[in-house]
Amino acid sequence: MAQRLRRTTKLALSLLTCTLAFTTVAQASADTTSTSLVNNRDRAMTYLHDQLAKTQYKYVMDWPALAIYAADEQVTSAKWSTATGQNGVTWREQDVLNRQGLSEVTTDYERGVIGLLAAGQNPRAFGRKDYIQAILDSQLPSGKFADTIYGYGEDLLNPHIYGIIALYAAGYEIPHADLVKEYLLAKQHADGGFDWANDSTRSNPDVTAMALIAMKALGMEQSDAPVQNALQFLQQVENDQGGFSNLGTINPDSAAIVIQALMLYDIDPTTWKKGANDPLTFLLSYQRPDGSFAYTQGGSGNMLGTQNAVLALSDFVNDKSVYQRLHDENVAKHTAWTPAFRDLPFSHPYYAENTKLVNLGVINGFPEGTYRPDANVTREQFAKVIVYGAMPDHRDEVGAKITTFRDLGQDRWSNPFVQVAYQHHYLKGTSPTTFDPTGNVTGAQLMTILVRMLGLEAQAQQVPNQAHWYDGYVQVAQEQHLFYPNFEANQPATRAEVGYSFIRYYDALIAANK
Repeated sequence: MAQRLRRTTKLALSLLTCTLAFTTVAQASADTTSTSLVNNRDRAMTYLHDQLAKTQYKYVMDWPALAIYAADEQVTSAKWSTATGQNGVTWREQDVLNRQGLSEVTTDYERGVIGLLAAGQNPRAFGRKDYIQAILDSQLPSGKFADTIYGYGEDLLNPHIYGIIALYAAGYEIPHADLVKEYLLAKQHADGGFDWANDSTRSNPDVTAMALIAMKALGMEQSDAPVQNALQFLQQVENDQGGFSNLGTINPDSAAIVIQALMLYDIDPTTWKKGANDPLTFLLSYQRPDGSFAYTQGGSGNMLGTQNAVLALSDFVNDKSVYQRLHDENVAKHTAWTPAFRDLPFSHPYYAENTKLVNLGVINGFPEGTYRPDANVTREQFAKVIVYGAMPDHRDEVGAKITTFRDLGQDRWSNPFVQVAYQHHYLKGTSPTTFDPTGNVTGAQLMTILVRMLGLEAQAQQVPNQAHWYDGYVQVAQEQHLFYPNFEANQPATRAEVGYSFIRYYDALIAANK
């Protein structure tokens, strides 16, 4: 606390020459001593623990995990585990391996990174997914972290903000940081605020506070004009109770998020006085006897509100932002993280493409922890890739069996996948009655199927002077930039090469629909 008082005094002096100044004020009416705030925080933690215990800690990851970490507790400790050793990490990993709880939405991976870091996990190899790569894959040429990890979607600002924060917390340098910052600042409204929707003209204090955290992660300081403007907006919308409104509702969550942003800029929230109130005393006024925080005055305990309150109180007590703490821990630590598959290192030339397919659940590794990038891909294996990887995918159609091919029995694992791929005219047999399920997919076959998936088969068939059945498909594939390096039409394509070209299919499809 003494350190904070010295910092506040120094801050007040240094800001006399700044556009926006904060003054030191007398102690707030509520008890904001360190001992008292630790007690408030610990009571909230008891409530969180009791609520999460009811579900055997199945829903600890992401934001609850961050609150646990901020309070200097461990997600994997006995306190946060069942008698049989199940905890938030084990439950989440099981879900991810079962393809549950993750979609193509970028924010799934961003909040996942934050939760995994808080739980002391490697986000580059959790549940055989690379969460960091998923965020990197989403980045657009404009610098924006897109709404989906396919790399498309520009409707929302939160994937961009959380992408910045997640990479910062993981200790990574943010790629194309100048473009990332330029995109973020272009979404700042004239009043200094931000909103989640990119086409919105209103400003939201919660989003503005998170944008401030992102700006700090990008290296911006309190003296920078965009930061000053955002802080000015928050001060203008602070109500007479010392709090803030989100979508017209006065609530403690907004105050908690603002406190987190202020702490990252070394601003004592108790100096933001409105009458006799400030954001910290406002926040404390929503704490219930059971330790929880209500979303509205007199309301029942709210899990999200309690988590946010724990984060704000922990930042204040620790005199350091939880995001800064994670960054400081991981800036060196992340260099020791290992990949999900021991034979698919980060340095592999097609690592990004194949990992993207793994993240999307299109391709899996093998039980012993390998990916086998140099292995050939059989026709039946590729049928499954097609069904899972088409955009939109056809997973819901899997079930019916195909009877057309005599070498594809009804009990063969691939039969329902071949049925779907055949029904959509992506795959054909090697004859009217044979499919050759274990035959290797050649470069020409791969390009032919991808061209069909792009809806360009008619264009391929119209190519003149074709010497081989595949010449038109290969020409169109080349025009669409689908080739993997060293492409050979009549040679089998490896798993790594299939992954590379399949991502080029996504690129072509997205480009065609812009």
